[in-house]
Amino acid sequence: MNKLDDPLARSIQAKEIVKRLRTDIILGEYKSGSRLIESKVADRLGCSRAPIRTAFQLLSQEGLVLNLSNGGTEVIGFTSKQAHDLFELRLLLERKALEQILASRSFQFRPLFEAMEDLERCLSIPDNAPSSAETSVLDIQFHRSLVMMAENSPLLAAWNTMANVFQAILEITNMTSATYRQFYDSHRRLADLVIQRNPDSLDELTLHISNAKEIIIARLEQNMKP
Repeated sequence: MNKLDDPLARSIQAKEIVKRLRTDIILGEYKSGSRLIESKVADRLGCSRAPIRTAFQLLSQEGLVLNLSNGGTEVIGFTSKQAHDLFELRLLLERKALEQILASRSFQFRPLFEAMEDLERCLSIPDNAPSSAETSVLDIQFHRSLVMMAENSPLLAAWNTMANVFQAILEITNMTSATYRQFYDSHRRLADLVIQRNPDSLDELTLHISNAKEIIIARLEQNMKP
């Protein structure tokens, strides 16, 4: 079977393409207001137009592009204000989840334990530190575990709606992390407070997300300089 005729191969290709375009838009490679032409983007990425069309639809749902009535696609872009608003939304959702966890008499720690096991597994291989892409996956898994523990389906659905954008941003912010050890320690502190049901976990979560917000906003503003 030709690779392009393989549904699984097409699905993998589409995911890779939308990830590439999402990152490029966030980093300003495609400027706000610019038009995206399927054929040109396909030529640039060396693929057919079908996965490009799918990518445009997904990016539209994430608020990064606008599908025009004439069939064209326009870049909305990703500004420092959008980054600020997105991180404020993320903080609102995760704090709400954590508040519900702290108020509950019992809840399942398993999602958090599993996320921390993955973080610790990478820590045990000091000479083979995870890449920024791998670290962003670990990061998103950790934060998703917190939201899952609240056992609030609408809250989790709202968080998942923007999870791919969160992950792309996390990959960019993790590029600026000094070491994987520092990345791990910050998550270990938060996890310990949550497991202890310590109210200080709310302040730790706020600090955790605010630090990430400051890093990405600084990165975006640097990219926007002429």
